[in-house]
Amino acid sequence: MEARVSGKKLMQALQEMKEISRMEFVLYAKKGKLLASTCSEPEQKIQEFVVQFGKSMAESQTIQNWIFLKIEINDRTELILLVNKNGSNDSSYVIGRMASCQIRNLYLAAREPTSESNFLRKLMKGEYSEQQIREQMYEVRLKNASYMLYVIRFSGEQDQIVLETLKNLFVVYSVDFLVEMDDTHMVLVKNILGIDAEYDTYARRIIDNLQSEAMVNAWVGYTDLAEDLTELHECYRQACTALQVGTVFYEEERVFYYRHLGLGRLIQQLPKDLCDLFLQEVLGEQADLDMDEETLTTITHLFDNNLNISETARQLYIHRNTLVYRLERIEKRLGLDIRTFEDAMLFKIAMMVRTHRNAIGGCQIKHDVVE
Repeated sequence: MEARVSGKKLMQALQEMKEISRMEFVLYAKKGKLLASTCSEPEQKIQEFVVQFGKSMAESQTIQNWIFLKIEINDRTELILLVNKNGSNDSSYVIGRMASCQIRNLYLAAREPTSESNFLRKLMKGEYSEQQIREQMYEVRLKNASYMLYVIRFSGEQDQIVLETLKNLFVVYSVDFLVEMDDTHMVLVKNILGIDAEYDTYARRIIDNLQSEAMVNAWVGYTDLAEDLTELHECYRQACTALQVGTVFYEEERVFYYRHLGLGRLIQQLPKDLCDLFLQEVLGEQADLDMDEETLTTITHLFDNNLNISETARQLYIHRNTLVYRLERIEKRLGLDIRTFEDAMLFKIAMMVRTHRNAIGGCQIKHDVVE
């Protein structure tokens, strides 16, 4: 489906229909992905019915207390709308068809012609062969140049202020390109001739301006230059990896360079069972112990000062003996003397492994930000 409509717009459309009809609506992609809902998420069985209905020849169907309706985009079934019956089947069906038309019109209005942004989006997703890239370049009249890709991730959905801020400050018309990948990710394809600072400094400038002008939090991932358009897909993949690894292991940072991910790159590839085994070996029963703020602050300052006891005590405004006492308490709890380089490194790695284990055990990190 070429057209892209944000979840926010879909939700607004369904809410408007609900206010008029006093009925509940749920919108799915034909493969069962929930896109928007005016009520609590239906049970898992309903999702299974959606997939089965999408494969059937029926145009509509009533299952339990829901009317299922297919929505076609460009003569292909792409969406399934569920309408909760409220009154007679006939009136509910009519209202459901009206809502279906409104959803379809949203997608048709958002349908993109072959354009630079559409071409670049598909290219970065890896949807073109090298030959197709050359052919499409000619069609959209796009020439090769040296580009830096900045993948920008936002804390929430983008809005018009974010778009205008980036366009006004960082995009030179017909030279640079701003490509929306999904609701929370955007790529600035920047011709290096327009970058007047080091690449890392320029990335931080993007962050600073988004915070000051658009009042939004953002993170940026980037990698090496793309010297040819055929390299954009790999550059995009690496920049996304930088974002994924960086935001997990280096929470205090906002800009992540693919070549500077350090241990995080290696640890991110560990499966959960190996993480658990390593944590048991290093920390034993304390593998899942949450440390208090004082302990974390002490350890952080000690590492920042290269295990220098005197300088750490000075920065913490405590006596050197007090710091030594704290570190001895930590050693007693964890079995690691983090005053020594070997145990300090073991502890540092263990904390990174635990962070990764918790990420893959709870909210799985997506390997790629594109669908």
